[in-house]
Amino acid sequence: MSVTPAHSAAIDELRALPELSWGQTALLSCLERLRSGGPTSAKEVTVVDAWAFDDGFCAIFGSPWGPTVGLRVTATGEQYSGAYTDHPTAEEFGTDIADFSIAEPLGRVADELVFDAVGIGWWGDPPFSRRVS
Repeated sequence: MSVTPAHSAAIDELRALPELSWGQTALLSCLERLRSGGPTSAKEVTVVDAWAFDDGFCAIFGSPWGPTVGLRVTATGEQYSGAYTDHPTAEEFGTDIADFSIAEPLGRVADELVFDAVGIGWWGDPPFSRRVS
């Protein structure tokens, strides 16, 4: 299985922290799920960049079924599908986002992307990031 250097580095950086915030824990869970499999795999989704904030995270990724996009998710946002539980832990939230947001083809979301100055199409929970890798 192939994992991008950015994907591996993000996991390593998060694992090295002595204590993780909710957002960092959710991001680590998401990145580990994408690396290990589930409905998708590292061969299908390439993580370009990822970072956490207090109650969520952003991920920039590419896939064979669409352009490179950015996804912003928050604990109180609308991207969580509730597939595992109605009141997720950070780990459950991250796994859900990996399986049911990042792993899925964009579908109608592709028509609603908000493009930034460098051409990354953002979706998820606004406000969208202006960070550029």
